[in-house]
Amino acid sequence: MASILLNVIRNKHSNYIQQVEYVKNPHLDSMEEDILYHFNLGTKTHDLPHMFGDVKHGMGVPSISIMLHELIKLLYHARCRDVIIFRIGTSGGVGLAAGTVVIADKAVDSFFRPLFEQVVLGKVIVRSTELDKDVAKDLLQYSTELEDIPTVIGNTMCTHDFYEGQGRLDGALCSFSAEDKLDYLRKAYDSGVRNIEMESTVFAAMCRVCNLKAAVVCVTLLNRFEGDQISTPHDVLLEYQKRPQCLVAYFIKKRLGLIS
Repeated sequence: MASILLNVIRNKHSNYIQQVEYVKNPHLDSMEEDILYHFNLGTKTHDLPHMFGDVKHGMGVPSISIMLHELIKLLYHARCRDVIIFRIGTSGGVGLAAGTVVIADKAVDSFFRPLFEQVVLGKVIVRSTELDKDVAKDLLQYSTELEDIPTVIGNTMCTHDFYEGQGRLDGALCSFSAEDKLDYLRKAYDSGVRNIEMESTVFAAMCRVCNLKAAVVCVTLLNRFEGDQISTPHDVLLEYQKRPQCLVAYFIKKRLGLIS
């Protein structure tokens, strides 16, 4: 069976037959180009039938949870004090222009609840995802002292999936309509959500339980009301990605008294 599938993928005359067999999303056929963002691949720029293999991602709740367990133990063994931990990165905006930095007021789940559910020994442990309000307030204030870094405070929604979980129409599976997606995003916006990513709830929960001050600072790469795939030029995206780093670096310098 594996060799049969391999030959189908490799056959340049197959006209992407494998899509009919595997993909359950009618929206893909109407797309001019499909960009597989996390693989840095596109249907126009790459010969996908001849490019395949195993790809391992270090992203999402499981990855950051493992990292945090060991990072927090490291802080303990190193006897660190007055620690502030930042989660910085990229996200999809909800009603915000691309390039906007979102400082999370609360990390919320897919039901817009400020909590994280962890299964331990068959039991569900519920933990709060409230973040440090003073750190968030200072970050917002410092953003006004920097040029060209539009910044807001809002809820950051954490999902367990990049495609279906975030209401995207461009995944391998899609069981909802474009209007269903927009309705969900409107509900998210009305609840205070301003961006979507995949790490913030477990990050906020673990830091809170372990008495660590924490902040989530992510830049938006697109407004999800306007689409699911990123069309911004690469050099602009690189500049956007630096914005959370610049803001957090400025925060650190202010706290250390390196700048007035």
